[in-house]
Amino acid sequence: MMKKSLLLLITLLSTVFYQSYAQTDSLRIYVTEALDIMRARSVNKNKVDWERLYAGALLKADSAHNIREIYPIIADALDQLKDHHSGFYPPEEIEAMKRGYRAFGMELPTPKFKMIDNKYAYIQIPAFGVINIEEQREYAASIQEAIKQLDEHKPKGWIIDLRANDGGMSAPMSAGVGPFVEKDKCAGWKDADGKNSYWIYKKGQLYENDKLVFDLKTKPYKLKSSRKPVAVLISKKTASSGEIIATTFVGRRNTMLIGTNTNGLTSSNNEHELADGAYLVLTEGNYIDRNNKEYAKPGEGIAPNIRLENLTKDKSENDKLYIEKAIEFIDKGKK
Repeated sequence: MMKKSLLLLITLLSTVFYQSYAQTDSLRIYVTEALDIMRARSVNKNKVDWERLYAGALLKADSAHNIREIYPIIADALDQLKDHHSGFYPPEEIEAMKRGYRAFGMELPTPKFKMIDNKYAYIQIPAFGVINIEEQREYAASIQEAIKQLDEHKPKGWIIDLRANDGGMSAPMSAGVGPFVEKDKCAGWKDADGKNSYWIYKKGQLYENDKLVFDLKTKPYKLKSSRKPVAVLISKKTASSGEIIATTFVGRRNTMLIGTNTNGLTSSNNEHELADGAYLVLTEGNYIDRNNKEYAKPGEGIAPNIRLENLTKDKSENDKLYIEKAIEFIDKGKK
């Protein structure tokens, strides 16, 4: 959930959160509640020696004097789950994410888009990492507005660039690209008990199975044609929520992923607020695509359909190669 760019928000935050729990019992309760969430919901809950984990964490808690000294204990427990994606965030970091980008004078991430050669619609989907719901809606709407403007040019095909998208909040991101996968059961996650959940986008609203989880709250855009070729550009930097967007397009008709394997944070996180306002962000499932393929191995990532082997440190040369391959695919088409 937390992105590197949001560290700037934390340094700008003037309010300092600090709560002291005077009694050891209060600290033990805090640790126990966090561990109970992990044991009930972790994607790796069946691979953990919970008796040992509880005993070790509570022993450390007995030596703590205040809530701040408990935080490293919770973070260490999360590390022992070995999912490589869970995290612990103190109250001041969560407050920064709730306040949003603009509260700190930062620019809201919006897509870059253009027509290439008057034929190919190009849109770069940026990472987005705040909890502020109004900014989430604005971000999602900006993606759909870009899609709308490009669609007015009647493009021969689409190029969706996820190469620099290293994650953040998956719901507004998924709603933004929703016009490409209207009503498709296209991307989701499998939990430790084998239960599948899916994002499903319908008319500006995003559902987790039948539960509404995000509402655009503005008039959604509908593509003029869903049959045109779509080239999705991915790289090792494509991570976390960026990877759920890549997963959304896996197996889609007339669609190809182009580039290299993604980062490999192909797991679903849920946020759990603790007593003092800190968040336990827990990995509770592995991504699955529309064909029910599970991406369960951390670091492996999502493989491209068209792999680029000749990439260098020269960004402009790499950009040129990516676009050339995307145009080549679009021009050739795939029935």
